[in-house]
Amino acid sequence: MDWSKAKNILIIAFIITNLFLIFSIEKGLYEDNSMVILKEKNIEDVISILSEKGIRIETEIPRILLEMPVLDVEYETYNEDKVRMRFSHGRGISPKNKEKNIEVTKNKIFISIENGNSPSIQGLSQHKAREVAEKYIKDHEYMKSDVEYWKTFHRDGQYEVIFKQKYKGYFLEKSYMRLLIDVTGVIEFERMWLTPVSTGTYKNEIMPATKALLKAMQMLEDRDKEVVITDIHLGYLFDPSRISLTNWENIKSGRALPAWRVTLKDGETLFIDAYEDY
Repeated sequence: MDWSKAKNILIIAFIITNLFLIFSIEKGLYEDNSMVILKEKNIEDVISILSEKGIRIETEIPRILLEMPVLDVEYETYNEDKVRMRFSHGRGISPKNKEKNIEVTKNKIFISIENGNSPSIQGLSQHKAREVAEKYIKDHEYMKSDVEYWKTFHRDGQYEVIFKQKYKGYFLEKSYMRLLIDVTGVIEFERMWLTPVSTGTYKNEIMPATKALLKAMQMLEDRDKEVVITDIHLGYLFDPSRISLTNWENIKSGRALPAWRVTLKDGETLFIDAYEDY
């Protein structure tokens, strides 16, 4: 018998066995500890509790537990002369159209546009309004990689199209672009945007989505009719009113904290602090 060859085979088999055992142990730890709160049974229990309170879930509940740092941000600032120049050279605007009012104030651009009386958009619909809005943003060089479409609302023959901000796959609230569109085109444009500066050195544990839903339940259980949750996502929330209740509109920068965003079917959004011990 070739003992040298047999010895090599035994060594290889021993290594493979050890690797399998390590994998099995780590897998068991992950399932038994890291994911214990988010086992299917726990998710089903939370859905059942919400249902008893008249709250229905129409979305996938995130199952992954994460650690996240804080995010320091500052409001994007605008030079009024440059903004007027950008919006006064016909990019995305018919020569027949005329800006009625351009305001740059408190980290925000607001533009009210006086369009011609004649309809310029045939077959205006939710889909068409989004197309018009996206073109307008692109024409004025604001359609970048941190922009994501959010929602379109229809009221009295007008469509309000909302875009929001994202950062490395997470939402970044509360920044937005809002466009109001009718058959004559874009009649209002509003923008307030954030610039991410840096992330914190340390990461803190994020509460599970199930716990965030139970916190949201406490905010929703007194509603008169059934509440439908259509989305729950993790991201960053910068709320200057937490820094100063009386002077929050003048705040230029601050710290965005991880938060769960719970979206209802009617478009309302709730934000739940995502740090376990904050």
